[in-house]
Order: sequence, then C-alpha cells, then structure tokens
Amino acid sequence: MADSAQLRDLASDDLSAAIALARSLPEWFNHRGLEQMAVDLHHQRGAVVEANGEFVGFVTWFSRAGVGEIGWIAIAPDHHRRGYGARLLEFAEDRLRRSGATEVRVATLGESVDYEPYQRTRAFYRAAGFLDFESVMTDDPGMPESLTLQKPLSPILPN
Repeated sequence: MADSAQLRDLASDDLSAAIALARSLPEWFNHRGLEQMAVDLHHQRGAVVEANGEFVGFVTWFSRAGVGEIGWIAIAPDHHRRGYGARLLEFAEDRLRRSGATEVRVATLGESVDYEPYQRTRAFYRAAGFLDFESVMTDDPGMPESLTLQKPLSPILPN
C-alpha cells in the first residue's frame, strides 16, 4: 500500500462516498445489498482508507456476545490488489479485539456459486487467516449459498 494512504474512523460525512464506492462494484453489490448497506452504515462501526486524499475503501464491523463480524468491505476497482483491503481488515480486527471479541466472522457468497469476483473474495479472506465455519443454502437468489468464514483473534497482551 502506498505510503500516502491513511486509515481513519468512518464518519457520518463518509456515508455517501461509501455507497457511491459500493455502487461502482456491481460485481459484488446488487441493489438489495446496497439498500441493506445504506441502513447498516448508520449502525456499524467502520474505517476508511484514503490515498492521496481520495476515498478508496471502507470496512464496517459489529460484535455480539464476544464474536466480531465484518459487515461490509469495499475497495475502489482501480485500487484492488494494493493492500488496502488487508489494512482495513487488520484495522477492524484490532478494534474488535480491543472491544473484547475473541473471534471475527464474515459471511460471503459460497463455493457452490461459480462466480469469479467471489472466488477472489474468498481467497482474500482465506489469505488473511479465515477458515470456513458454516455453509447454508438459502432461498435468496442473490446469495443462494451463504458461507461464513471465521478467524480467532489473539488476546491483547499486557505491556
């Protein structure tokens, strides 16, 4: 990732930029997903990455009962494969760990759907240490198989 990149907390002023970015990724986010994202962005914690002052990505997360969950993550198409997603994911994991989460999960499109963008998505999470946790077939045509991946979070060690 370029040295000029900066990570910071997601602010309410960022919500329209986040939705606009997600709209530029129709391979990953359909209309229904964008509608849900617009709701979730108001309730989930998040971070953004900017490169040379440009909004190039974001991640959101939440936790319940000690389990952190990645809500949404998106990187501008012309900034893929530059390490921005990995940095955002690490940022979210650190925040979840600090809030007491002992593991983090993410739901994505499952293996039964032969769709290259989500093959890359699953590879991204697996490269970050996530393992398959649960696969569920659904009636949702936008996500006929929901695959949940899971990663343990190491505890924060005292100084």
